Amino acid sequence: MKKNVYLLSFLAISLFIACDNNDDNKNDNQSLNNITINSDQNSLSQRLDYTNSGVISVENSSVTGKSAESTITTFPLVQIAEVKPPVDANGRTLQASHVSVNGNYAYVSYITRGDVYSGAIDVIDVSDPYKPKLVTSALIPNTDITSITYANGNLIIGAAKDIDKDPLLANNPAVVFNMPLSSGLLTDKVTTNYLESRVTTDVAANSSNYFAVTGDNGSLFKMSTSTKAITGKAAMADLRSIALTSDKVVTLSGSKGVNIYNQSTLALQKSFTTSTDISGAKRTMDIDGTKLLVSEGPNGLGVYDINSGSKLQTIGITAVGEDNVTNAVSVNDGYAFLANGALGLNVYQSGTQLSLLGSVGIAGSSNYVKSSGNYIYVASGTGGLKIIKMEKPNTTFASCLSYGLYNQGRDLILNSNEIKSYQGATAINSAIVNSGAVLTHCGAISVLSNLTLNSNGTFNMRGSLSQGKFLQSTELIINNNALLQIEGSVVIWGDLRLNSGAKINFIGNDSSITIYGKVTKGSNVTITGTYKDTENKLK
Repeated sequence: MKKNVYLLSFLAISLFIACDNNDDNKNDNQSLNNITINSDQNSLSQRLDYTNSGVISVENSSVTGKSAESTITTFPLVQIAEVKPPVDANGRTLQASHVSVNGNYAYVSYITRGDVYSGAIDVIDVSDPYKPKLVTSALIPNTDITSITYANGNLIIGAAKDIDKDPLLANNPAVVFNMPLSSGLLTDKVTTNYLESRVTTDVAANSSNYFAVTGDNGSLFKMSTSTKAITGKAAMADLRSIALTSDKVVTLSGSKGVNIYNQSTLALQKSFTTSTDISGAKRTMDIDGTKLLVSEGPNGLGVYDINSGSKLQTIGITAVGEDNVTNAVSVNDGYAFLANGALGLNVYQSGTQLSLLGSVGIAGSSNYVKSSGNYIYVASGTGGLKIIKMEKPNTTFASCLSYGLYNQGRDLILNSNEIKSYQGATAINSAIVNSGAVLTHCGAISVLSNLTLNSNGTFNMRGSLSQGKFLQSTELIINNNALLQIEGSVVIWGDLRLNSGAKINFIGNDSSITIYGKVTKGSNVTITGTYKDTENKLK
């Protein structure tokens, strides 16, 4: 059967009217039809692409009263990998639709463009901060996986199935799967709930229940975690997204706005309108305290008071264009990330009002974003999933508490015999420490291009340093009698050039260095201390 689902940009799914009502309380324990789980690390590793890996920047030249130099120095980012989308058994390249995170595992769902149904789920392990692993992947034929969330050792999976492949579907392709995981990894066992619509657009879960929304003439469904049975239902047209608080269920309708329900009874507590969106386009919401952030497509981002429904802020789209739309929003640790389609990924800092830090310098369209822990996951359709790491200071060093934050612009230059000390998170374009100068940095620092220590210069770093771009023409250069002292971890994405007389000293027992490019050594190079050389490049 041809599916009545199409993509407007990336996650934009047309939600058509269901033909006839199903018995939406049916569920069964079954194997997902012909699911193929691949755990072969040799083949899975081929889908990891490091071409654009390395330090990336946040650029903003539009902030009133601030220069570009002063707006990119507090948010160091590193793209650690891209995950190419899977290809199904018929050679079709799938398209990422959603991401859910639990601990060190990120779960990524996939759909297919066009008339056919075909989906997949990836599990990515980010326990090694700079070496993500695609540990398993499942191809799921005849099924688009539209949304996914982790809950209590299970995956709750929103989907649409080909009705010609499952007689229990009748004329309603929308389903929800509950998949028990095995030590965090995928299985082929699921409980299926058949819903009354063409597609399940979003899912959410807490410890005792899971929830789903379906589109057009759709509904909000509540299901019991223990029995898997549908225990509640509330009809609402054109549902796109769902979010939970401790006691509320929040839904977003493209035509009716936001509805807030009592989590126990699904009694409607409050409704308020948002911007009218493109018909059928899937959007996301996120909650930041008492603020509800709603992606509103060509109208940008709306920020609402979740209690009163009053609109607190509008962040509009800066340039008109078919693909210039706010597709998704994700809030994490004081930041809001906006996937703005062809305009890329924008980063805002939380506060009374969201304040723009800038746009992230990544290639391709940003169609979905999820941030959790130290990571930002950005989906770009058939372009794959980008994994970006936020370089956060992970230790407070007692001897560094008196140091100030870096405020000297995008290029750090220490003149001869100059002494400077900084703490916190610093993102810069390049750095030069000249003869006799001493630079100390405690926390996290990223250097987009070259880092040079000239003769007799010293760089004392405590925490983390990321420098350069993967196998591109960026270098960390240490000249005669210059010293790099490392207490923590260093990742050099480009090359390391140790000229004659260069010195590296590792402090403590837990320091490490990762070098992806080539190492050039002159004579009388000295490397001292205890360290882990992850790529064995200094041997």
